[in-house]
Amino acid sequence: MMDDSKPEECKVCFINYDEELQRPRTLPCGHTFCSQCIKDSVKNVQLICPSCRAVHSATAATQFPINYGMEALIKKFRNMQVTSVGSESPKSGQDHTRGIGKKLQSMVQEQKSSISNLISECEEVLSQLGKYQGQVRDWKTQHHQLQDKLYDLVEQNKAAIELLEQEDTSVVTMSTEGEAGKKQLQTMLECLDAVTTIQEVDTTCDEADQYSVQAEDWIRKCQELFPNFSIAGTSVKLQENIKKALDMMTRETVTTDVPVLLKYSDFTIMEKVEKITGDIPLKLTVS
Repeated sequence: MMDDSKPEECKVCFINYDEELQRPRTLPCGHTFCSQCIKDSVKNVQLICPSCRAVHSATAATQFPINYGMEALIKKFRNMQVTSVGSESPKSGQDHTRGIGKKLQSMVQEQKSSISNLISECEEVLSQLGKYQGQVRDWKTQHHQLQDKLYDLVEQNKAAIELLEQEDTSVVTMSTEGEAGKKQLQTMLECLDAVTTIQEVDTTCDEADQYSVQAEDWIRKCQELFPNFSIAGTSVKLQENIKKALDMMTRETVTTDVPVLLKYSDFTIMEKVEKITGDIPLKLTVS
C-alpha cells in the first residue's frame, strides 16, 4: 500500500506537489497524483490508477481536474514551515542575507505565477481545441451525407436518361409505323383517282378501308402511349431539383478568405467558429 503520511508528495515519483509539472490532479477513482506522472502513465488512450488499478479513458493529463484543495493544504503547510523557521532564525548579523533571500524568492514566485497562468491558458486552449475537433468532425459527417445525396441524385439522373432512351426508341418505332401508314393512304388516294370500273372501285375501296382502320388504330395507340406520364413526370421533376441544386452552388460562392478581425482578435476558437457558421449558410437540401 502507498504511504499516506506525506500528503504533500506524489505517491508515484515522491516529489512534492507544486504549481508546475507536479501539480496535483485527481482521477475519477478519487486518487491524486502529479501532472507529470499522470502524463507518463497514459498509454493507448488509457490510464491505470497506480493506487487502485482502476482503468480510465485518457489522452492527456490536462483532462483530469486540478486538486485545488490539496494545493491549498500544501500552501498552508509550507507557510507554517516558513513561519516556524523564521521564528527560530537569529535576529542579528543576518538581515542582509535574509533580504537577498526574499528578493530571490519574490523573483521565483513571480516566475511561477507567470508559468501557472500560462498553464491555465494552455488548458483553456486545449479545451477549445477539443470542442473545435468535435465541430470539425460534425462538418465531415455533414459533407459525407451531402456527398451521398449528390451521388443519389446522379444515380437518379442516370436512371432517368435510360428511361428517356426507351421512350425515344418507342417514339421512333411509332413514327416509322405512322409514316408507312400515311404513304399507304396517299397511295389509296392515287388509286381511287385512277379507278374506271365497278370492280376496281370495290377492290380499291375495300383496300382503302383496311388502311384507314390501321391508321385510326395507330392514331389511337399514339394518343394512349404518349407521353408516358411516369417517365415524363420523373424527368421534369428531377431536372427541376438538379437545376435548383446547381443554381444554389453557382450563387453561393465558396471562399477561403478569413476576416482580419477574426484572425487577430481576442475571440476564442469556438467564438470564431460561431461567427463563421453564423455568416455562411451550411445547409444544402436536395429533394
